[in-house]
Amino acid sequence: MGFRRSRKAERLPAIEILGQVTCPRGDLFLIDFGLLRLWSAEAPPLLDPHLAPLDIVRIANEASDFEIVGRDAVDVARLVDLAVVKGRFAFDITDAAFLSERIAAICEQHGLDAEVVAIERVPHLDRLRCLLREAPGGVEVPYHGGWGVAVRGVPAGSELPVLGRRMDPAGPDAARWHSVWVQCGSAPVAESHEAGYVLVDEARLLLCDPQVLGGWRSDEPIDGLVDVAFWGGDELAVANRTGARPTGPSSDDSNYGWTDRRVDEALALIKQLEALQAEGLRFAFDYRPHDDHHRLLTQARSSTTESGVIEVGGQSVTGFFTTWGDGAYPVYRDLAADGTLVAVRVELGAPEIVARRRRMEELWFGELSKLALVSARVFREDQPIRWLYREAPDNKRDSGWRIFGGDESDEYANEAGNSAAMPLRDILEAHPDIELLLDTPAPASFERNHDGSFEATEPPQ
Repeated sequence: MGFRRSRKAERLPAIEILGQVTCPRGDLFLIDFGLLRLWSAEAPPLLDPHLAPLDIVRIANEASDFEIVGRDAVDVARLVDLAVVKGRFAFDITDAAFLSERIAAICEQHGLDAEVVAIERVPHLDRLRCLLREAPGGVEVPYHGGWGVAVRGVPAGSELPVLGRRMDPAGPDAARWHSVWVQCGSAPVAESHEAGYVLVDEARLLLCDPQVLGGWRSDEPIDGLVDVAFWGGDELAVANRTGARPTGPSSDDSNYGWTDRRVDEALALIKQLEALQAEGLRFAFDYRPHDDHHRLLTQARSSTTESGVIEVGGQSVTGFFTTWGDGAYPVYRDLAADGTLVAVRVELGAPEIVARRRRMEELWFGELSKLALVSARVFREDQPIRWLYREAPDNKRDSGWRIFGGDESDEYANEAGNSAAMPLRDILEAHPDIELLLDTPAPASFERNHDGSFEATEPPQ
């Protein structure tokens, strides 16, 4: 990626090869390929009724697209400061009156001349093209609630390597990607510019020429074959009832099922699984046609880089697992001193991503997942927390915290039903002001003052 050699650089994790991508028109697109069934390419941007609840489909398909026009359209668009406005366009709008009022207010406040006009619904590929014309350095492209990032100016027609570097090998995230990038040149990186954030909802990303996505096949088996997989609490019982075999470890923890079945066979297996669910067995299942999505996943699940390369529309595309799960990841253009493009990079291990991951781990697997004994005055009657103390925990799941409204009598506190064991994360949703106290080791006690602050007090004996 053009790193200058130094002692510090030599200690970085090795660069790994994830694949390659070809972009004959010089445009590169980053998108969650688990969501590509939502991408309309050059067709009208209508949501398929099979992909969402009918009320969501109706709202999505009744939305409108708008363009900001007039002498000062560009300046007004920059001042709007709404997530739905990209460049001079606003796509998938359900409240046209609000947008018009916002534009009119900006014009009046700044003495500018512009207005918003309704336009025909714009297919997703056309959105990308018109947005890139105005912002070739990078732009977020919205599609049915998600968005990808498009960048113009990568070397056209060349096979560009997709490279990656892991996190600090001595840290807790050593196996996760720090950065993944498309290498466009060999010069040292002099500066970087943000191109936008790419939304990931299924823990995977695709790097491709956006034009080829018109030929992407979703939910339609290329070879006429389907896999069926299931997993969950009763998976062993289901396997014994159906004769299913282990399919091996995978990124989504599906452990049993059938591979390479004809569509009619797969549908019969699905009916069998649905009948077992109706009996009360606890498990989930998945119908996996051998489409382009499946082709990439098959490679990524068996690859040491969790990535795969396939050909779509005659061009190479690379898909990979983020290793961080879902989120919005920043994308950068790395430039040489003369302004030429060196790399297009997605920062998967950006500080905000790491902080969010640490927070999630703390809430669901760390200390904040442990239980506290909470008075009904707090969890049922919504009283503020006025007194809490910590004693030695009773077991591994117990935090040791006991939390009260502060006016409970001994009789009230000892009566069954007037307290409950709750995860600390649930308590923090309604009472975030106690979080700083929760790291205090036992024995500890705090009481709320009249000004709302907490004061350390003598723990109960």
